Amino acid sequence: MRTVTLIAPAHWASYLINGDASGLDRAERWAVDAWLASEGLGLPVSCEPAGFTAHHDATRFAPCAADCEAFDFLAAP
Repeated sequence: MRTVTLIAPAHWASYLINGDASGLDRAERWAVDAWLASEGLGLPVSCEPAGFTAHHDATRFAPCAADCEAFDFLAAP
């Protein structure tokens, strides 16, 4: 297995890592799910702070600048 690291908004972390969407509204939850589907990846296995950025890997689904996390995903070789 190889690791793929993608940068996305930090406020998505609870949903991505723990499956807890309580901090997201319906549109934000849709954005996370659509982003994951577009990347063809499952859930991340870890994350770490990536800082504030205007452009991240999920910009198409969350176009605003945000504090972000670097999410690590397992991917087939």
